[in-house]
Amino acid sequence: MHLFTFVLTLGLALPGVSSIPATSKPLSEVESASGLPLNAARGLPSGDLYPPQPPGAGPGKRGLLYSSQSNVDWSNFYVGNLYVTYGSNGDVIRGDEINAWFSYVPTIAVNAELENSEWNDIVPIMIEGGTKAMFASNEPDNPSQANLTPSQCVTVYKSFMQPHFGTVQLGTPAVTNGGGQAGLAYLEEFIRLCTGCAYNFVNVHFFVDRSEMNVAQYIQAIQDYINIDVPTLQSQYESLSGLPIAVGEFWLTGASEDEAGDLMDELLPWFDSNDNVLFYQAYGGLAKGELVNAAGTGLSAAGTVYGALAL
Repeated sequence: MHLFTFVLTLGLALPGVSSIPATSKPLSEVESASGLPLNAARGLPSGDLYPPQPPGAGPGKRGLLYSSQSNVDWSNFYVGNLYVTYGSNGDVIRGDEINAWFSYVPTIAVNAELENSEWNDIVPIMIEGGTKAMFASNEPDNPSQANLTPSQCVTVYKSFMQPHFGTVQLGTPAVTNGGGQAGLAYLEEFIRLCTGCAYNFVNVHFFVDRSEMNVAQYIQAIQDYINIDVPTLQSQYESLSGLPIAVGEFWLTGASEDEAGDLMDELLPWFDSNDNVLFYQAYGGLAKGELVNAAGTGLSAAGTVYGALAL
């Protein structure tokens, strides 16, 4: 499904703004990092999650995905943008590539022994520096990505994510929109097994090949997924009920530049106006032929819309 190993994670807070994370377990069972009980707030104002920007200046829901194969100089196309303000590379280390203007948020990735030797050393430094959110395993239901069984994914979450609940915003593992035992079926099994786990938002990915759908069909499909399929699962589990949804990665794979521009024109206003969509990232943010034009000299039609107010 993917050309790069990407996962989305999201950002940092406005100066002086603090938030009380939404509990996804009964309040009597969940404590914050300080040991104090959490309140019942679930909806998280965007200002609590995004990097320093003028309050109310824009939705700020959009991020950039990048990897070691990306031309990260292209992130400069979005520097100063009020709508594209954070980035992620599916790692715990930012690297020195993407422009320092962007917020960076870590993603847990583990080796075959389900370990990450850097996580516990680096994450506290990031939190002290302002990181307000982290993402769990990237597509654990995808053999070419995290490739974990639900029980392994639970082990990873409890070891590396859960200890930070109450300090930063935590998302569920980022599952694909695959069928069978993948996608929401995988997420449901993870939730069932992860007793005592708490989350602040549900993270999903949504990819469809252009050979299967046109732009209009894709838009309808992802809207149904966000409006119907994910909430249906959420309604069955207290740990997910009422949580906002993050569209960690999305794309109509194989769409032409013109079609991608049309997709952004139609879909971004819906994302930005939907209070249940906490944030989103288009796949290929720093990839030539996606948000960057084929020549690599500037933004494509889709990239231009991605950096503009699409309401």
